[in-house]
Amino acid sequence: MNLRIFAILKMIVMKNKIFYLKIVIVILIIFNGVTFTYVYKKSEDNAEYCYYADDNKYILIEKNNVNNKYVSLLYKDDTDDYLSKIYDYESNEEISITNIIKEDKITEYYSKIAELLDLKYPKFIAEALKKEEVKKSYLLRSNELVIYFNDYIIEPEVNEVLYLKVNYNEIKDYIDFTVLLESDYENENGYTYTKAKKSVAITFDDSPNKGKTNLILEYLNDNKSHATFFVLGNKAIYNKDLLINIKNMGNEIGSHTYEHSNMSKLSDEEILNDYEKMNNLYKNIFNEDLQLIRPPYGSIKRKQLNLINATFIHWSIDTNDWRYRRKDYLIDYVLNNIKDGDIILFHDSYESTVAAIEELLPILYSKGYQVMSVSELAKIKDVVLEKNQIYYKFS
Repeated sequence: MNLRIFAILKMIVMKNKIFYLKIVIVILIIFNGVTFTYVYKKSEDNAEYCYYADDNKYILIEKNNVNNKYVSLLYKDDTDDYLSKIYDYESNEEISITNIIKEDKITEYYSKIAELLDLKYPKFIAEALKKEEVKKSYLLRSNELVIYFNDYIIEPEVNEVLYLKVNYNEIKDYIDFTVLLESDYENENGYTYTKAKKSVAITFDDSPNKGKTNLILEYLNDNKSHATFFVLGNKAIYNKDLLINIKNMGNEIGSHTYEHSNMSKLSDEEILNDYEKMNNLYKNIFNEDLQLIRPPYGSIKRKQLNLINATFIHWSIDTNDWRYRRKDYLIDYVLNNIKDGDIILFHDSYESTVAAIEELLPILYSKGYQVMSVSELAKIKDVVLEKNQIYYKFS
């Protein structure tokens, strides 16, 4: 009798399977319109999850169990927006980042994060990411905390994933759990150039110029950039401290002759005397020889290159900032002509140039350019600078 009843029920279900399928679909549609709360289950270690929030679908991209104390999950949507969840391993309850920081160390923790942001990013980015309203997603790993930033406002707009890796060595006194610290680790470093990005060199002739040069050095430093300063001997001799500051901030110094002489009109003896005078000035300060020369006006005869054991640097973009002393013109000219590997010519003698550099450096960063010295550009482009040769760009 029971078998007959079972057979009858089975037949009814089979005949009405389309009806039941429709019911299931309706239920799924209803639930898809509501924010779905994910509950972590320890037994499902190998599963892949989705997380739905604000009508947006996030895919789990990393899951870590940290010392059987916390379970950390990181999700990402198709627009590189990140979302994270941290669970207490034992209680299975969701916790926030403040739950893993000692209560009396919260201020110090946020100060350290701000310090590390300043190390990694240009000032215009770091300052934006420090704002309290910026959304942050936290991923715990066995050796570090990774912070992803979303919903920020940065001008100029930056088209890259912004994140910060914080090794536990940096915050060991602030975290409320025990980890095995690395004896040798590398922290965030904004001066690490990469071959994956576009690179250009910015150069300044007729340097140094006291206040203007110092402002340019400040803007370079704020934007994690370097430059090459081609100095005149009759200025440099009275500004040795400024030359030291240029070098100490990671920049490079080359010769622009002692008195801005047109080298093509000098005799061989005059060229040698000028270089010796410049080299002695440089060597007395830095205990090394000058490696780079930029002939004033870009003027030198081919046969004169062999007179001096140095490398000659010209340019591929001449801003003519001595003629067009308008900030907006200079910015537009560079942006309309710049290419990977370019050497850009400016002078640090004009207020319009200083103003242009202040605005241009963040824009170049936002467009994916690294700004560096001539020698750094050559190195990243795998070019060995040879003596007695002229270089216009590296591409």
